[in-house]
Amino acid sequence: DGASLFRFDIAKAKASGALGMGADTRVLATRAASNPVFFQSIAAATGQMAFSPGGVLIRDTDGALIGAVGISGDTGECDEACAIAGIQAAGLFHGDKK
Repeated sequence: DGASLFRFDIAKAKASGALGMGADTRVLATRAASNPVFFQSIAAATGQMAFSPGGVLIRDTDGALIGAVGISGDTGECDEACAIAGIQAAGLFHGDKK
């Protein structure tokens, strides 16, 4: 499909970062901008964090956190939109929304 070799690793880092920190990667990127040393430390310690939209939390119909989706291959905005569309197509909810 023309995507680069590292896209799987980036998608996994987005999902892992979102799940590990309890927030979508769009939110984490904003937080990282104001506290870069802390977030660089987390990324170095875990090796699994990407600060670009496309890592989205998954919630069940009761609002309980059940996982995360990570997508990489286009712009962060497109990756995030695709993640949200997939979550909604499965009848689930995303982010901090039910």
